[in-house]
Amino acid sequence: MRLIGALVYATSTVAVALWMLPKSAATLPLLFIALGLPLVFRLVPRNYVYGTRTPRSLWTTEEIWYRQNLITGVFMVGIGVVWLVVVGLRAVNS
Repeated sequence: MRLIGALVYATSTVAVALWMLPKSAATLPLLFIALGLPLVFRLVPRNYVYGTRTPRSLWTTEEIWYRQNLITGVFMVGIGVVWLVVVGLRAVNS
């Protein structure tokens, strides 16, 4: 059930970001943040669709899966935040 919820969340987030939000420089960084947060909070169970899918994460313990996806999620959120700051600074300086 958690997998279905995670996939529905990811699909709807991408759909909203790409088709409903106005096309701006902040759309992709917000998408990175929105897709990274479920990984940070360990809401995505082991699967072959969403998350860091490596042989090590898929074929070992659940803890390895969550640890690798925590790292991926933190990087996704961090990159999104830095990207938003850069976009904001460019907008202010323009």
